[in-house]
Amino acid sequence: MIEIKMEGGSILHLETKYFFFENAEYCLITPVEKDIYSESFVRKAIREGGDIHLISIEDPEENQRVIDYTEMLRKLDCPASLTDAELYELLTSGKLPENEYETTDLNEGMSVVSESISGWWKQRFLINHNTRQAWEFMDKNQRLCTVTHDDIDWESVNELPSIAIGRAERLSAHFPTFIRSFKNGVAKVSWQLTPDGRYYMDEDGYGMTDDEEITIYGQIDRQGKVVKKFR
Repeated sequence: MIEIKMEGGSILHLETKYFFFENAEYCLITPVEKDIYSESFVRKAIREGGDIHLISIEDPEENQRVIDYTEMLRKLDCPASLTDAELYELLTSGKLPENEYETTDLNEGMSVVSESISGWWKQRFLINHNTRQAWEFMDKNQRLCTVTHDDIDWESVNELPSIAIGRAERLSAHFPTFIRSFKNGVAKVSWQLTPDGRYYMDEDGYGMTDDEEITIYGQIDRQGKVVKKFR
């Protein structure tokens, strides 16, 4: 967070997000108080020792490329405004940052795009190359998007510990959740509600709990819709 003193004495609070693009570092600056100043903007970040200097991008073409890149990231963060076809074109454009996104083949013309979130690969988008469509399977907050409460076999899930039931109710996919390969138009999905206690262990072996892994399973079709309830 940085602050800028405006004319009149008011303080403008700005959130900063640093990113690399075309072998250079930039900073996306977003105002917190939209009523004071609503536009986000980008600056080039120059590091000197322990300091960071934010400077204007002088080259108009470079500036436009960076703006287009940040707009693409914005759409990926919140793709609700895109149609299934537009999301497909975006995900298959070849412009996704390789260190943040990766595409995995799921057979039968299907694939999944994973995003690195907090150091873990999360399957966020399901792609159907046959129909040139794509859907958000999991949002940026790791909440399932194509799964509803009606897609859960509550009779079996309600027998689980309360913490696991709560995560199912929230549609939380914070722990490892994977779409498997497609076969005859259907793919199995494993949705982990509680990890094995070793999940919490650090590199020195500390922090391990006595939790037992709890995973429920379901099946989805080529649009990510559930065809067999999670249980």
